Amino acid sequence: MDFPGSFFVIALAMAPAAHSPTSEAFTEGADGVRIHYLEAGPPHASRNLLLIPGWRVSARIWTQQIDYFAAKGFHVIAMDPRSQGQSTIAASGNTPENRAQDVDRVISNLKLAHLTLVGWSQGAQDVAAYVAQFGTVSVDKLVLVDSPVSAGPADVTESSGMVKQVLQGLGQYARAPEAYSKGMMQAIMQAPPAPLTFDTLTTESLKTPVDTGISMLVSDILTTDRRPSLKKFDKPTLVIASGESLLMDAQKAMAKALPKSQFISVDHARHAVFVDAPDDFNRALMRFIESPTLDRNSPGPSS
Repeated sequence: MDFPGSFFVIALAMAPAAHSPTSEAFTEGADGVRIHYLEAGPPHASRNLLLIPGWRVSARIWTQQIDYFAAKGFHVIAMDPRSQGQSTIAASGNTPENRAQDVDRVISNLKLAHLTLVGWSQGAQDVAAYVAQFGTVSVDKLVLVDSPVSAGPADVTESSGMVKQVLQGLGQYARAPEAYSKGMMQAIMQAPPAPLTFDTLTTESLKTPVDTGISMLVSDILTTDRRPSLKKFDKPTLVIASGESLLMDAQKAMAKALPKSQFISVDHARHAVFVDAPDDFNRALMRFIESPTLDRNSPGPSS
């Protein structure tokens, strides 16, 4: 596919009139894929926010953050990773390392300076892969939401319970993708952000072909040790964990391994922390963005 450096904008009002309207657009990713994204707030704002969702979840999951930060004067971008949402369904390259190249293209194409880069779940792997390949020259701050970076094959022994659970889930996903996807959405959040519903989230998740979804998750978790990339996180990094996370200790260990980190946990929220506790999440993220440079391993409050 051949796409010019410019991107194609399809205006679509999605937010209340008091906020900046949200628009949809496509831009060129790596390998000729088209990356779909949502955009709100002043395009030439002094602060930019790029939001990356989790496995098979579309950018619309960030609705409450898009509205909140656009209303605060941020230029906000939420992207559909390749093979998710309305982005190109790619026959290959569905790994965090390839998606990191798409992230780099989005940052470059949209000229996102003074940027805070946020990755949730699978998106945390994408952020780690991005920093490993491109460093932090294009970002001011980084945020990892409710996921430790993968230990790769070492997780088979170090996190055997988690790996067993993932593999059992993949078997269920392969046999009954719609039922599995509906159950997954209901497990990771208490209720979707309006105007989304569990049915719409499930429908959007099924845009990712099942074989692709399986290969994505295996690549996310089992193939690559991304812990060495943590040494390259030389910009302030916030780790936000769900108070219900089964991987809380791993997330705390990750925060300690980061050069300039802050860790917080949010109670009464499932894996999609920012959906279940948007006010706590948004305030914590805003405090982090507005805070001065962190010393190594700064403590953070639990919400």
